[in-house]
Amino acid sequence: MNLKELCAHLQNRRRMYLPDDRYSTAVSFIEGFNVALDGEPLKGFQRWLSERIRGGESNLHWAYLVASVRMPEVIEGNLPLDQISPDQEELLVDDLLRLIDEFLALPS
Repeated sequence: MNLKELCAHLQNRRRMYLPDDRYSTAVSFIEGFNVALDGEPLKGFQRWLSERIRGGESNLHWAYLVASVRMPEVIEGNLPLDQISPDQEELLVDDLLRLIDEFLALPS
């Protein structure tokens, strides 16, 4: 399975892969998939996302960059990822999957 297929499964059958709908759970799962494949699936994603969201380089992990679009207080350090309100969790997972899909659609 590649990252595009994994994201499609997470979009359509999320509970087959994840025990809950929390953003931090989805981030951990995707990061684990990435690490298991020596960082190849998300190679360049951090840089692309930093440019797209922040307009330049950023040393923030991609999970914080994605969350910051809906909740700027994440970047300010006032809201840890594991304390995001339940009404925002699923929206953030959808945002993350959409952004990964956009990234994967870029010409290599």
